[in-house]
Order: sequence, then C-alpha cells, then structure tokens
Amino acid sequence: MLQLKVIGTADLPAVLALQAQCYGPEFLESAEAFEAKLRAARHLHCSYLAVVAGEPLAYVVSLPVDDGQLPALDAPSVSPARAPRTLYLHDLAVSPAGRTRRLGHQLVRQVVHRAQDMGLTQVALVAVQGSRRYWEHQGFVAAPSPLAPVVAEKLASFGPGATLMRRALTPA
Repeated sequence: MLQLKVIGTADLPAVLALQAQCYGPEFLESAEAFEAKLRAARHLHCSYLAVVAGEPLAYVVSLPVDDGQLPALDAPSVSPARAPRTLYLHDLAVSPAGRTRRLGHQLVRQVVHRAQDMGLTQVALVAVQGSRRYWEHQGFVAAPSPLAPVVAEKLASFGPGATLMRRALTPA
C-alpha cells in the first residue's frame, strides 16, 4: 500500500539514495541543499516521500517561490517566499521500482493539489536530462523567452538543455 509522507530531515538519507539512482552526477545535490529547501517551506507540507511496504521509492521536493525567483541547483541556502504565487517543483525522483507504479504521476498530482489548496496560480519546474516531453504530458509548457536575467542565471546552474516550464492552475 502506498504511503505519501511529508519529507522531514530524518528522511534525507532516503532522499539522497533515491536521487543517486535517478540523476547523473552533475545533478546530485547535497543534504545541505535539500535541508535549505525544506526549511524554506517549513510547515507548508509540499514535499513528499512515496513509501511502499516500508521502502522509499520516490520523492518530490517543492517550495513556494516569489515571482522571478528560482533556487539554483545545490544552493546551500534558500530564502522563504514573502508573497508566493508559484509552487516550484524543484526535484522529482522515482526509482525503477516506483516507475512501474506511476509514482511520478501521483507525486506531481499531489504537488498540483497542494498548490491549489495554497491558493497559488502555477507550478513551475526546471526540466533536465531530456525530461521535457515527460513534463509536457503532465501539462507543463516551456516558459517564454527571454527570461529575467536573475532567473536565466539560476537556470544556467542546471546545465545546458535545462528548460524552465510552468503549469497554470485553476482554483481548487
């Protein structure tokens, strides 16, 4: 049976292990970077770990952001949003065993519902490792160019081919 639990700092070893299964070395983030994102969204319950039969199989880390803001990859600190309109889906990782259960879709759906419950107007993310088509199937579209310089600079931290994508939300 699937359990979606809010990620806490005690879950970071499981998150880091899943991250290592799903991403190339250029995308691996430190525990410090994950903690910073979790602290920026403390008490908002928008990052989840998918557990099946006691085994962590997937996670999603998201946090509200102010307009024009985007945490850089492996950022050691993240400021909490002051007037967010966007839930930024920073990271989704699904183990091979979790993919057959469509855990990625379930976690994305959870994030979208959470953003709607929070009264936010969109979910945004950075597509990497050739995942743009996956995100398009989830209802995301590439952000129009040109991007604000501060956003373009942080997007560059994700490497060549990274694409900022957004999904507009309807009120809950």
